[in-house]
Amino acid sequence: MKPGAIIPANAASLTSLTVTMAVMCYLACLAIGALILVDRAVTSWTSGLSREMTIQVRVVRDADIDKEVEKARSITAAFPGIVEADVLDESEGAKLLEPWLGTRSLTGLPVPRLIRVVSDTDHPPDALALQKALSQVKGASLDTHQKWEVELTRMARALSAVSYAILLLICVSAVAIVIFATRAVLQANRHIVDLLHLVGARDSYIARQIDGRFVRTGLLSGFIGVGLGILTFLLLGLFGGGSESGVAAASWGLLFSAPRVALWSYGMLFAVPLAATLICLITARITLIRRLGVVT
Repeated sequence: MKPGAIIPANAASLTSLTVTMAVMCYLACLAIGALILVDRAVTSWTSGLSREMTIQVRVVRDADIDKEVEKARSITAAFPGIVEADVLDESEGAKLLEPWLGTRSLTGLPVPRLIRVVSDTDHPPDALALQKALSQVKGASLDTHQKWEVELTRMARALSAVSYAILLLICVSAVAIVIFATRAVLQANRHIVDLLHLVGARDSYIARQIDGRFVRTGLLSGFIGVGLGILTFLLLGLFGGGSESGVAAASWGLLFSAPRVALWSYGMLFAVPLAATLICLITARITLIRRLGVVT
């Protein structure tokens, strides 16, 4: 008898297993991709926040806002550890409010003026001393973005934990699916197994032939899942940004910008077929040992 003839290639149980495992592998690819994208986005965001600060100069009664802004800029530019201090135009400040207020005119509203500050990463400035120096500017306050950096890091950890939990659940589900598929295959082909026993075939031989079927099933479903996962991320990178503008579009473009996703990131997805194959092989072997009584 030719190896592999015990279980037909078009067996219903194996076909259902291939489809189900392909879906599981696709979901695993999405979870791994989410880990990569979240880590990449948070790293980009926090690296910008860590070296930039913002000075806000509010409109104060009996104070010339332009003079106060220039005074704050001069103090900041001369402060040790500051590389750059740029005053944002009123139009640029209004654009920052568009996601909340829309494109309506802000004329007549006391919109604060903003100063973008870039610090030296090798010799960072003393934020407390800078805040004290700015106390002589009416309506000035310093934002170091540390609160946002902490929140982003916390968010990244939470999303990573969720992604790992999803991967664990996928693995557990895959093991359960392979167990049921193995039992179904044995039950559907019980007459063949009994006949092989009658002609002297050993249980180890039967187990090896069934193992081969499950290995091929794991590889096929794994590569199908990876292919669908890569296609999904490529489509998100090409069409995900849409025609939106503002903060939402910038954030989406950062997460799903296909040209800037390194090839090694896609390479990590190819661990999925290997994992699927190992799950199919090990789980099927253990199940077969228990059902056929193979002595190892």
